[in-house]
Amino acid sequence: MRKLIFILAVLACPPAYSNEIYINQSGDFLWQDVIQDGDDNQIKGISQTDMKLDGDYNVMINHQWGDNHLQEVEVDGNSNYTVIAQGGGGNNNSAQVSVTGANNYTGVFQGFHYDGFGFYQDTDETGGHEAFVTTTGDYNSHMSTQTDTNRGGGGGSPHHLANIYNGDFNTVEHIQMGKAGHDGFVEIQGDDNTVDLLQRGNGGQKWADIVLTGDDHTVDVDQRGSNSASATIDLTNSGGAYNFTLTQNVTTSADSYSVTGYCTNSSGCSLSVNRNN
Repeated sequence: MRKLIFILAVLACPPAYSNEIYINQSGDFLWQDVIQDGDDNQIKGISQTDMKLDGDYNVMINHQWGDNHLQEVEVDGNSNYTVIAQGGGGNNNSAQVSVTGANNYTGVFQGFHYDGFGFYQDTDETGGHEAFVTTTGDYNSHMSTQTDTNRGGGGGSPHHLANIYNGDFNTVEHIQMGKAGHDGFVEIQGDDNTVDLLQRGNGGQKWADIVLTGDDHTVDVDQRGSNSASATIDLTNSGGAYNFTLTQNVTTSADSYSVTGYCTNSSGCSLSVNRNN
């Protein structure tokens, strides 16, 4: 077993990408832990070949605390654990992640905040909050969280988060919290996939667009808080039944939804819509 740890802690450095890092790793059982604290950051990849994790049973944790951030990461292999954390105090964020393989876990956390296991941070964030994740393979799981308590007062555009999957038996958890609006997009091709999408906050519009092609999907969408909410759901089904639940609990009447579904299962499909405003 090989264990490799990278620690980068930069509190006061000259400008011009003072904490870049490029790592191209091939092999199994790597442990990589990178911390970038302050200034222009990066960790670069995808558009160039020098930031790729190729192998199985690897752990990669990249944490960027403050300033311009970025991160573009490519993982190719099985049973890998990859976590991208940005912010927890602001600045520009941006993450692009590509995963190919099976039984992988990927987490992208901007500003942090996840109620299920109790890690929060945020501290009045106002970060850039944009992430794009693509995954090809089966039995993968992914969580994305974006949170920004002060986004309405501190300015900034709405959160943008896209998760694109191609494969079977995958699980996607998509959480956006805070002010000024949330844009969420999930697209999956394959069978037996599960999507949980939560958008919560005051101010701005909560917007979700989910497209799933295949059989036996389970989709749960929950939009809540003040101002408006809209959800567009497309479930293309050719055999196995799907289960879909939508909850819109907003303080205005500006909530809307559109559901397109094709169900050829003889036992039928499950559809539940709850609206309270």
